[in-house]
Amino acid sequence: MSVFKLTLAGLALRSLPGRAPKASRLGAGNARREPLPPIIALEGNPDPSLRRVIDELATRLGASVCTVEGPATLASDPDLDAVIAVILTRARSPLELQITLREARGLLGDRPLAVLAPQPLASSYGGVLPVDPSCVAPPITVDRLLFALGLPPDRRG
Repeated sequence: MSVFKLTLAGLALRSLPGRAPKASRLGAGNARREPLPPIIALEGNPDPSLRRVIDELATRLGASVCTVEGPATLASDPDLDAVIAVILTRARSPLELQITLREARGLLGDRPLAVLAPQPLASSYGGVLPVDPSCVAPPITVDRLLFALGLPPDRRG
């Protein structure tokens, strides 16, 4: 599984083998760009165990993983149409998780979105219940990510 640490706009030029540089591809500037392959946008730098789960999800979906700064930078990226799912992994408090989801949905529309919590949200069962099905607390598995993203079971490979 290839991993990209580029902006999505840079992905079109640098991620695909044999692609010509932008200047020679666009010529006079009026040539149309080819569509990008499916991308899972990943905010943050999760620990290796979470990263393995995200890479397995990408493999099942036939997508590449592209690291992004956050929902705001992703929303303004010209290649947003190639993004099939967004996974946010930066550490956040339970209240911040809810705010982040609301803001990200406002910026990204109905694009599948999941927010990963690196640890249970609270020590009591009542505090662990997610306020939103897009919040995923440990244990994080590919199937739980698929559910949180709202992807149909037939996408589960």
